[in-house]
Amino acid sequence: MSAIPSDTRDTEDPPEKKLSKEEELKAIEFERESERKCNEKLQDRQRNLDAKTHHPPESFFRKLDSSVKKNSVFIKKLSTLTEASKDKLAHDLNSLNLTKYIEEVVTAICTAKIKMQDVNCAVHLCQILHRRYPDFSSLLLKTLHSSLSNINKDDKVSRVRIELRLLGQMLVLGIITDQKEGFSLLHNTLHNIVTNDKEKLEFLPAIVSFVKHCGDDIIGVTSKPNKQLIDQYKIRISHMNILPRDKQQIFYDLMKEYITAVIYSLVQLHSRLLKMLKANKKTLYMKGEISAERVEEADKLTVQYNKLMVNTTTLGEMLDVSLPDLPPLSIVDEDDCTANQNDGNANLSNTELWEDEDQRTFYRDILDLTGIIPQILYKKDKDKATKEQEEKKRRQQKEKKDDKKDDEGEITEETIEEEFKKLHIDDEDDDEEEEEVVQVTTQQATKDNSKDNNAATTTPPTSNSTITISNKAAMEMYLNKLSNISNRDLVNDAAQEFCLRLNTKTNRKKLIRTLYGVPRNRLDLLPFHARLVTTLAPILPDVPQDLFTLLKKEFLYHLRKKDQSNLETKVKNIRFIGELTKFEICEKSEALWFLRVLLEQFTHHNVEIACNLVECCGRYLFRSPETHVKTNHLLDQMMRKKTVHNLDSRQVTMVENAYYYCNPPDRVAYVKKDRPPLHQYIRKLLIKDLNKNNIEKVLRQFRKLPWKDDDVAMYAVKCLCRVWMVKYNNIYCVASLLSGLAQFQERIGILVVDNVVEAIRIGMEINQPQYNQRRISEAKLLGELYNYRMVESNLIFNTLYLIISFGLLPDGSNPIDPPTETIRIRLILTILETSGQYFEKGSLKKKCDLFLLFFQKYLLGKIQPLPIDVEYSVQDTLESIRPNIQMYSNISGVEEAIAEISPSLKGAFASVDQEESDTEEGSSTETEAVEQDESEENRGDDDDVKVNRKLEVVKCEEDDEFIKELEKTMTADISSRLTGTAKVTSTDLAIPMNQAFKEHKIEGNVMKFKVLLKKGSKQHFKQMDVPIESEFASNLFDKQKAVRKEREELKRLVLGHEQRQEAEELLAEQQESRNVGFLMRPNDRKQKPRKAPQLTTEMFNFNSSK
Repeated sequence: MSAIPSDTRDTEDPPEKKLSKEEELKAIEFERESERKCNEKLQDRQRNLDAKTHHPPESFFRKLDSSVKKNSVFIKKLSTLTEASKDKLAHDLNSLNLTKYIEEVVTAICTAKIKMQDVNCAVHLCQILHRRYPDFSSLLLKTLHSSLSNINKDDKVSRVRIELRLLGQMLVLGIITDQKEGFSLLHNTLHNIVTNDKEKLEFLPAIVSFVKHCGDDIIGVTSKPNKQLIDQYKIRISHMNILPRDKQQIFYDLMKEYITAVIYSLVQLHSRLLKMLKANKKTLYMKGEISAERVEEADKLTVQYNKLMVNTTTLGEMLDVSLPDLPPLSIVDEDDCTANQNDGNANLSNTELWEDEDQRTFYRDILDLTGIIPQILYKKDKDKATKEQEEKKRRQQKEKKDDKKDDEGEITEETIEEEFKKLHIDDEDDDEEEEEVVQVTTQQATKDNSKDNNAATTTPPTSNSTITISNKAAMEMYLNKLSNISNRDLVNDAAQEFCLRLNTKTNRKKLIRTLYGVPRNRLDLLPFHARLVTTLAPILPDVPQDLFTLLKKEFLYHLRKKDQSNLETKVKNIRFIGELTKFEICEKSEALWFLRVLLEQFTHHNVEIACNLVECCGRYLFRSPETHVKTNHLLDQMMRKKTVHNLDSRQVTMVENAYYYCNPPDRVAYVKKDRPPLHQYIRKLLIKDLNKNNIEKVLRQFRKLPWKDDDVAMYAVKCLCRVWMVKYNNIYCVASLLSGLAQFQERIGILVVDNVVEAIRIGMEINQPQYNQRRISEAKLLGELYNYRMVESNLIFNTLYLIISFGLLPDGSNPIDPPTETIRIRLILTILETSGQYFEKGSLKKKCDLFLLFFQKYLLGKIQPLPIDVEYSVQDTLESIRPNIQMYSNISGVEEAIAEISPSLKGAFASVDQEESDTEEGSSTETEAVEQDESEENRGDDDDVKVNRKLEVVKCEEDDEFIKELEKTMTADISSRLTGTAKVTSTDLAIPMNQAFKEHKIEGNVMKFKVLLKKGSKQHFKQMDVPIESEFASNLFDKQKAVRKEREELKRLVLGHEQRQEAEELLAEQQESRNVGFLMRPNDRKQKPRKAPQLTTEMFNFNSSK
């Protein structure tokens, strides 16, 4: 209700007086209504407070219905109460005895899904229940306390709003008899909301509803509209003074603090929305359209602002707080947009328009022919062409006012058709020979030679025809020379020659046709032809004008035709236009229009044509301040269309190359680290100098470093660990260097090994694809360190098992190693390729075989099939280290193989301790750690390997008796040995020499053995067949194979030594014969090589058939 100014009552206009009287009557009626409502509230409050001593007796409840069925139905109705069912629920309530169900009733009312207009119905029912049941008030307060005491972000605003209003009205009407506890709950609830909701303002509607319905009675503040009524009509509005003034001030201070935060959020939101609207207006001005995301975001922000504005205004009026004057959300004018555009172009101030000085000179330093060519040769043509050009410009400017093809309007086929029809070229053949230029040239040459030869001043009768023919021939020769122009000087000479000798209308048309018809495969000529046209433009303006018209007409022709042929011709045409744009013959707006047309139909050949246009002149347009914004918009549009359209990979690459050529991404300038000279020398030795030919030299230099200096030592360790900076093929050189260095600086080797192992583990924790090559290099270095005896096999196998099991959860999943990743497979293959060749003997072979089973299980856990390159790498690696390995196709087969091999590992390893010591060449720690490694492997996969646990020994009487008998027997045996003489029996039998070096034959799956037996004093042999799968036969076969290989290698070395010795002797003889002047005959060079001595063949027992 709007306030009427007080001076309107004294006006003489009868309608104003009548309206003023109506307002006064309404004000008086409002005063009476407020007094009536206040009295009713006071009466209800007094009755509710006195209800504690006036509850009905028990005889009253005996007359009411106490049936479970009706009471349950009534409680269900309470959960869906509405204002329309108020009378019905009150009637049912008066007829029921709810003494036993009062808790259910309170719960149903507090949890009911009621709306704001239904709160009065809930309050009315609560009054009836409070006056009839003494426990209702305390239960209601308890329920509200549990609901409102812990308000969090998950609570719905609607529920808090209803409960907050219920609490306020219950306190005002006295339904909650414990007023102190109730107001304390109300204050805590409001304080919690005000403290935690100053930023998001999620509970603002709840606060507004509370202040609107309970603010006059609890806070004691008069709203701004009521104050205006009081001040204008001198009325009095009644309030319930249920709280003292100091208590009301506490609530008012809370609301004042909250509305201050609300106003601050409103101002911030208004500023943000205003900036967004300005940005959208700028985008609309520059691009012609706004993205749907920005429009949707602006709409959401506008709705949020309007909603916040309404709530803030309502709360401000209720609390009598003035809101700040916010500027209207008006549209930004063109001046602001222009200023913003200039600000956007300010970033180009530091960007050069051209790449280098040579490019700038080519496109900007044009020869000025006006100071070289006499005006008599071009003035008439220039004046005529200038008039035509000015008339055409006026016509184009008039058309642009209607078409505005520069703007961001939609380009349709009708637009292209109209543009094509506007183009007109005068193709009329002009065969008239302009002999004036020829005559002037002839007269000038005659004057120069008149002093030497007077006869030359006369011209024969047939001279005109001769000059005309020579003019045509000269033009043909000139046009043929245009294909050989390759630098600026030739372009300048060609321009001067045409203006001095060939400047006729016919020749200009021929020149235009020749430039227009440049071969489609000679794109290198386009920049020079464009420079030629630019050089001729000041004197012959019609040449660039007609040439550009031809190019534009051809472009529109192919665009209308929409054929998928003549791609090279189209590319040549658009690149010529791009070159003319850089020479400013073609306007920048025209070039941008061409690009817009191509982007509207961004399919097939148009994709490649657009990319060629952008590559040719896109960077020039992007870096020009006047076209930067539009070019940037078109480039972004091209990238979006690349994503939306279904382009092939070649077209996608072309689009990306063109875009990043024009708008390269920002790169942080590389700042070279300032390293000490010694650090630089260390990096040079490792990264540049180290190779297979100078390992010893680099080692000597490393030994000379000041290793006592911790800074130098730590930096050397750091460089040795960063093996990815070294060429991959030279990683073994780093391991060799480190093995030689560790003999003198032991701690360096230990630090490098620790860092490499730790780096492999950290790589699995981080698991970033950008570090994959680095991780492979580290795995390669670890394998090479084993090859150079820097680490033991335990570390290699522990690392291999760590790679396949790191991050594994009990359920078998691995969050840091998804089934699709293959980097761990590559790490394992790298280590096996590097050092797997040494795991072929003894326990190392068995440990490697077991790991390969686990590795197969790991491979089968990946998504099948594996990538083709990974699959081939796995096959090649396993074939190189285990040619006869059995590959499993499912996990169950691998698990069965693991279960079979695991129980026999302990005994197998114990039986080959001596072999392992021989294989490791002195590394005794390998044999001692076999059982520990096996137990660690078993613990790594409890599902596949069964662990043998030790049985507990339980003592019994039988064991004691057995021990006693054993001691007696041992004592008797020892005593008999002491008294008698011991007879030593020899169990060793001498093997005959003819059988000592024979190898055991293999027939099928059986190995033939001869067992030497002795019966009495005679020896005899017995044939025995042993399966090849048995451990004894396989070990013996491996030993025979190793011995045979060693014999072959030794024989090769001995024979090689003898051959080298013979070659040296022969060379010495040749040298001696050469010194004495002896000439060797040709047949003397063809000497047969000497055979190996019989002793060598017998030594190795080498059978050539094998």
